[in-house]
Amino acid sequence: MIEDLSAASGTMIRRGTVAVIGTGPAGVTLALELARRGVDVLIVESGGLSEDAAHQDLVAAGEFDPNSHAPLTMTHLRQVGGTSNIWGGRSIPFDPLDFEAREVIGGARWPISYEEIAPYIPAACQWLDCGRPVFSASEVPTMPTTMFSGLADDEVSTSTLERWSLPLSMKQSYLADLGKHPRIRLVTGLTCTEIETDPESCRATGLQCRNLVGGEARIEAELFVIAAGGIESTRLLLSSTGPQGGALGNESGQLGRWYQAHVQGVASDIHFIRPPGDAIDYVRDVDGSYVRRRFAFTPEFQRAQGLPNIVAWVDNPEVADARHGCGELSTVYLALKSPLGPMVAGEAQRLSITGTFIPGTPYGGAEASSPAQHLRNIARHPIRTARFMAGFGSMRLLTRGRKAPGFMVHNDHEVYPFEYHGEQRPNSDSRIWLTEQRDALGMRRVGIDLRFTDDDVEGVVRAHEHWDNYLQANRIGRLVYVDDDPRTAVRRRLGGGFHQVGSTRMSASAADGVVNADLKVHSTDNVFVASSSTFVTSSHANPTLMIAAFAVRLAEHLATKVVPPRSR
Repeated sequence: MIEDLSAASGTMIRRGTVAVIGTGPAGVTLALELARRGVDVLIVESGGLSEDAAHQDLVAAGEFDPNSHAPLTMTHLRQVGGTSNIWGGRSIPFDPLDFEAREVIGGARWPISYEEIAPYIPAACQWLDCGRPVFSASEVPTMPTTMFSGLADDEVSTSTLERWSLPLSMKQSYLADLGKHPRIRLVTGLTCTEIETDPESCRATGLQCRNLVGGEARIEAELFVIAAGGIESTRLLLSSTGPQGGALGNESGQLGRWYQAHVQGVASDIHFIRPPGDAIDYVRDVDGSYVRRRFAFTPEFQRAQGLPNIVAWVDNPEVADARHGCGELSTVYLALKSPLGPMVAGEAQRLSITGTFIPGTPYGGAEASSPAQHLRNIARHPIRTARFMAGFGSMRLLTRGRKAPGFMVHNDHEVYPFEYHGEQRPNSDSRIWLTEQRDALGMRRVGIDLRFTDDDVEGVVRAHEHWDNYLQANRIGRLVYVDDDPRTAVRRRLGGGFHQVGSTRMSASAADGVVNADLKVHSTDNVFVASSSTFVTSSHANPTLMIAAFAVRLAEHLATKVVPPRSR
């Protein structure tokens, strides 16, 4: 059942066994997993079935540095499906190494092991529709194991893969299931503004909610799960009073701290001696899903060298700069600048690819060339450009079902940007807090201070040095930095906002974090957080697949609390 309360007036009461706040990948996965286990679920979504400016304004930050953090209105959507509606689809699990207390990440400790979460990754792959839970070319019979024939993985690995979903919108894929499942009730147009708690029982007793026309509602349940995204989940805890006074979950002063993103960008070009052929392309697995290989390091080498967990891949030149001389890239630029642009890519991706610097994206900053210069590129290569438009254009715009996530344009010089994506070192001073500015519902807006350090920069530079040594020693090619000082090139791209990690960090004890290994807020008995904000480290991986894996694990845990063993 779906109930729109965006225009309701007066005071309402809604009840469920488990109340879930948010309908992004975490909320939808959790709700459907619980319903399949016989649990009645009430889902509360702030927005409606489509995006609207009034609800989207609720997420705007009160204070942030636009040079280091993307606007929250670009990174978080208030609508059914949440930010999955603009998700690119990259699906990668964390590595076993990520759960180790390494010096390079300041000894940060997860309260669970990789072996405890790994069994839930296959189910996460199913929910995100990214194909088999296979992340090594050695397990894909249609692919060579490594990028170059006769070259085995050694210090550097070229066999690891990232997978891609359709890309998937939780709304498009699961709205019908949410609407017809007898154990699920989805309430839209209602924003949770506070979690009520009882000091004596250390339990949450209800949710205070409001809509934009003055209506109020109280949500009652046995268990409450905040699945509102990284920053919004943190904001709701900061806005609620815990059983011991102060912000809910902030008894140790850790709430809002340890905020992380990723280090990413392009600091060098890769000049190939041995042409890589289609080894750098997006290719299809046996089940039809798209995969792409990366340059990585073996866990043994990372430990020995003290390297952060970081990967890199071959990319296309900056699309906006027509000096690339490529008709295919110029076609992409003109398409994104046209009225058809919103059909091709989300706002942040579209702006960054066409030249606007958006923190947290690897593109942007290049001076955009005139349309005439791009048209000249197309005119110089009409046949090749026409083939590209017919091929990738149809796969991206006309294909129903699994769409091509991207493209790779080869060039005769065999020179390409070398894009990296790695973990940010956890930093207690990198944080989220509440400002005095308020939104239309009276909630205080967040302030954001995302801080990178010299250690983050040095980790990226050292990784490039090892990649360059590997390329030259094996006569594959070499790296040429885009700036005289590679550190300058790395610092130029430091920023985030799209991957929101760490601000409700998971910990073994309340003194070190906000939630425990089962994602329960330490100071309560019945409030849980399902979000990447609970992650202790950020890995090199986009967080969505692991968000879904933790949601499946949480559903299994919560079902044991509310469903009698015989019924389970």
